[in-house]
Amino acid sequence: PSGSGETLSLPEHSKVGDLKVLAQKTFRKGFLKLVTADGRVLTDPEDSLHAAGVQDGEHLVSVAQQVHTAASHAAIALWCPGGNGVANWGDLRRGGDCSAVQDQLRSVQQIQATDYGAFAAILGDGSVVTWGHRDWGGDCSVVQNQLRNVHQIEATSTAFAAI
Repeated sequence: PSGSGETLSLPEHSKVGDLKVLAQKTFRKGFLKLVTADGRVLTDPEDSLHAAGVQDGEHLVSVAQQVHTAASHAAIALWCPGGNGVANWGDLRRGGDCSAVQDQLRSVQQIQATDYGAFAAILGDGSVVTWGHRDWGGDCSVVQNQLRNVHQIEATSTAFAAI
């Protein structure tokens, strides 16, 4: 980040996640994206460095990412645009647990929250994923097939509108 350079060393059988944690500690930035010299983004923390194509002595770029938040009265969600995954907590019945949809939250572009506890995320392909209290917007299954090429989501106290 910001033109800093460091040499990082890890054991031979380390994973992408190990490298990311070391980079986060070294650069004192919590949200980083690791990019290889040929432009590949290292996304799967469980991949070994070898499987990810990282060679010994290779130069990588570490890009600091901006964190975004969305909050209801009972929960909050954090994500980095284009990132794979969302961290959230709060009242489990009102959007504080996205674990049921976490595997779908890839390339998240935007998240909105209703006041009463539901979240909606636009993914990179224009689809939408929701979670939280089903009566307040957390279940979009009835209109899921209409939620294509979505560019923006707005929230009210108890519902979402997709554009």
